[in-house]
Amino acid sequence: MFSWLVRYDPLTKIKTKVEGYSIYAPSTSELYITINDPDNQTVEEWTLDVHLCKNVGAHKPVFIAANIDLNQAA
Repeated sequence: MFSWLVRYDPLTKIKTKVEGYSIYAPSTSELYITINDPDNQTVEEWTLDVHLCKNVGAHKPVFIAANIDLNQAA
C-alpha cells in the first residue's frame, strides 16, 4: 500500500503536502517512510514496525507505527 504525506500544524489545523511517501508492507508488518521537508528540518527515511489496532471501524485507524517505543512513552 502506497500513500503520500502531509504535515499537520496543530496550531492552525492546516495540512500541507510534503515531498515524500510511505509504503506499507503487510507481509512484513513494516511501514517505510521517506520525507524531504527541509523547510521544517526533516529529511529522513524510516522503517517502522506496524501494530494492528484492536478496535477498527469507520474513522478509526487500522494500524499504528511510531519511531519511539510506545510502551515506554508516558
